[in-house]
Amino acid sequence: MVANEITIRVATPADLEPLSVLIAASYATLGEAAYDREKLAAAMPLMSRANPTLLASGTYFIAETDGQIAGCGGWTFEKPGNGERVDGIAHIRHFATHPAHHRKGVARLLLQRCLDEAARAGATIMKSQSTLLAEPFYASAGFRRVRPIDVEMSPGIVLPVVEMERSLP
Repeated sequence: MVANEITIRVATPADLEPLSVLIAASYATLGEAAYDREKLAAAMPLMSRANPTLLASGTYFIAETDGQIAGCGGWTFEKPGNGERVDGIAHIRHFATHPAHHRKGVARLLLQRCLDEAARAGATIMKSQSTLLAEPFYASAGFRRVRPIDVEMSPGIVLPVVEMERSLP
């Protein structure tokens, strides 16, 4: 598939259910090789639902191909988890690609849209809390590993991720 067959549009609150289905399908492929099976099972209901606030932000996007949702992702100036804002720093938010569309350029186009828009909005650094399996993807897009961190999904449910960042032009 070539990149021009993929279209990207701004997500809306009406996209909540189809994006939740896509995110659940995508995150189900995180793999037990990277995550403890029990922790992943406990975290899935918490992380596999689309976030209504992101859907209303205007900075969360849907990639479609042949009329089907192939991926989603966005960015905000608010840090995931606590909403903290630091001038010039933006954050990648809730990226997912449907397993049927892996390695077809979907995530790359979504990421480029996020990087471009964040830079136009005044961001000079983009950060990502990458899953363990997505670290090579972000590294290939110019992100550098900052440090491993644990993300508390809810009390007692913690998943390891990798904090990454890259400069924006």
